Amino acid sequence: MNKTLETKNMILTPIQVSDAEAIFHFFTHQITKYMYPKPANTIDDTLAFINHSIALRNENKELVFVARLKYDDTFVGCFGLHQLDTQSPELGVWIQEDLHHKHLGLEGVSRLIEYARDNIPHDYLIYPVDRRNYASRNIPESYGGILKKTYQKIGRGQNELDIIEYWIYPKMPLDYVYPTILFQGDSITDCGRNRLHIDSLGDGYVQKLKQHFPGAKLINKGISGDRTEELLKRWDDDVIKQKPDILVLLCGVNDVWHYYNFGKAIDEKSFKDNYEKLIKETMHQLPQTKILLLEPFAYPIYEFHENWKPLLDAFISIIRELAKKYQLPLIPLSDQMKQWQKQYAMEAILGDGVHPTELGHELIAKTIKPILRDMCLTIQEENLKK
Repeated sequence: MNKTLETKNMILTPIQVSDAEAIFHFFTHQITKYMYPKPANTIDDTLAFINHSIALRNENKELVFVARLKYDDTFVGCFGLHQLDTQSPELGVWIQEDLHHKHLGLEGVSRLIEYARDNIPHDYLIYPVDRRNYASRNIPESYGGILKKTYQKIGRGQNELDIIEYWIYPKMPLDYVYPTILFQGDSITDCGRNRLHIDSLGDGYVQKLKQHFPGAKLINKGISGDRTEELLKRWDDDVIKQKPDILVLLCGVNDVWHYYNFGKAIDEKSFKDNYEKLIKETMHQLPQTKILLLEPFAYPIYEFHENWKPLLDAFISIIRELAKKYQLPLIPLSDQMKQWQKQYAMEAILGDGVHPTELGHELIAKTIKPILRDMCLTIQEENLKK
């Protein structure tokens, strides 16, 4: 089991005594904030850990790797497969603080999962992670891990841990059903989808989210040009009959655009009535469905004119009011657009002032992803209690 593994950016070698100094230096209190172990008090404690790990490796009970970058040998962190003498080995990972947010944890654990599937007989791999550790949660969730347990625990550093335990199967259980997430709205959601195929997600933010929810069923029902009035007419077929676990709704900009460009009547009361009917009908017909509201947005360039903005702002205020009234999660994309404008030109995000560019869709998907993940987690936790 003294095998060296490679990834795109790293070399993973079995842990050895010569790694002690790096591990002692980088395994800090900040690293262990959401972990059960605590940092070593002295390098002798680190050496004792390494020697114990080597002994377990020699007994085929554990395999811990030290990772370094291929191109300059920089120390990255440690990856582990524990309890190898069981049918449910446990995955572990920590990355030194200076290399966080570079997806190296996912890259290394992916290689360990691949190695385990090829070399270690198991029913499933366990991945316990603190609920608040979003970066680490990304790993089992990206692999379609199934939430199986939740529990509280006190770490060795007396830190309180809120553990959610995922199981990653070599082959998914046939009786497990992942959440269905339905995206509804106008052209920003539609984004060129093939309406003849239910699996077509278009080329926008919905498609970009798919990779982050590998087990979930994503459905795109957005239709270019739709206002709240058109949504109401097709709500029964395109939402209620689909029975989604989660509904993501983004609409409103067309109500403004079509009013000014085509003279289609709309005012604040009509918009509120329409939007509220969409919410109430869903909550009445599908009481178990969770609803996520996305604010409409625009930049006052090209197709969207500056003097249109007060009406759009009024509609955004209405959506915020309804989200509060019905206690629904809301992503303030209009506020996000203001923040992104500080980093990018407006046309780099919304090419014509309304429709997102590739970058715009990427930013929207990145903003939605953690909220959707929490909603999917809630559904899994509710299923655990059934």
